[in-house]
Amino acid sequence: MKSAWKAFLIDHGAEFNDAELVSFGNANRERRIAPQGAVLSNLSDRGLLEVTGDDAVTFLQNQLTNDITKIDATTHQLTAWCNPKGRVIVNFRAFKRDGKIYLILSKDLVETVITKLSRYIMMSKVSITDATDTLVHFGYAGEHAERDLGLILDKVPTAERETLNIGNLTILRLPGNTPRFEVFGDLAEASDLWSKCNVRAAPVSSQAWDFMNIRAGRPVVTLASSEAWIPQMLNMTHIDGVDFKKGCYPGQEVVARLNYLGKTKRRMYLMEIQTDQVPETNASIVNAEGTEVGQILNAVINPDDVVECLAIMKIAATQADMFLESADGPTARLLELPYPVDDEA
Repeated sequence: MKSAWKAFLIDHGAEFNDAELVSFGNANRERRIAPQGAVLSNLSDRGLLEVTGDDAVTFLQNQLTNDITKIDATTHQLTAWCNPKGRVIVNFRAFKRDGKIYLILSKDLVETVITKLSRYIMMSKVSITDATDTLVHFGYAGEHAERDLGLILDKVPTAERETLNIGNLTILRLPGNTPRFEVFGDLAEASDLWSKCNVRAAPVSSQAWDFMNIRAGRPVVTLASSEAWIPQMLNMTHIDGVDFKKGCYPGQEVVARLNYLGKTKRRMYLMEIQTDQVPETNASIVNAEGTEVGQILNAVINPDDVVECLAIMKIAATQADMFLESADGPTARLLELPYPVDDEA
């Protein structure tokens, strides 16, 4: 995190534990604001890669699951990088700014991805660098977020996956039932926009953003879940994260074969678990006999003070009673995702 940005947030009430922004004074109250109220969320704990060079687009096109040639200064996309077995190493949201390609990812995968992805550069004119601290990064969300940003900036992205570059700011409109925007920019303009948005929204830690991501059914692959799941198991094919017409990439044969010739036996579900203790990634979901039927991907405490999570589940086992980690553990129940998923497809 930029030291000047951290100082700005502290001046606006942020409380830190080392580099982690814990809250703006009352974590419990802040957790209950989203998604009903407008929130401002510092997202400096996300990772960001910058990919540049004459061959950047061609290089990424040969590596990622989505068609990177379709992003430009006005649109962004979800995509992923797989190993040869079709397992997702990392998933990104990709956007363009000043002619450069940026990839948003889990911060704990930044070094791993740079090291592994750079091995494929060979003679290509491509540079991959850690840009996490080069831009201020925050989120703004709420029922009237589009209107509020429009009043401040005159222009605002109105469609899902739309990008707006205005001055030194880049604003991404995210999918989901609650209007959400991610903002990237230099310190001066980003600080000014935060201050103006702060009139209408409550500043919160990134936990609120994690909750809205989970509620929107958007998976985030972290170091703990890297290379565990294929894109279909993460619902990436249902949220425009895979393009089956774009051509080859690592693992493409596995992903395509399952799409055209097979049927996945697992997929990602939205769940609520009756506990206020956040389970770790890969924690087990079990049935009444104690047999594992799923694993946690992302989890947070929701506004009702219980765990809400995304979990990769055996489809055939989701109609039975489910529990966290053991048959006498907290009960788990399915919630409805905000997008359709056809398990018969």
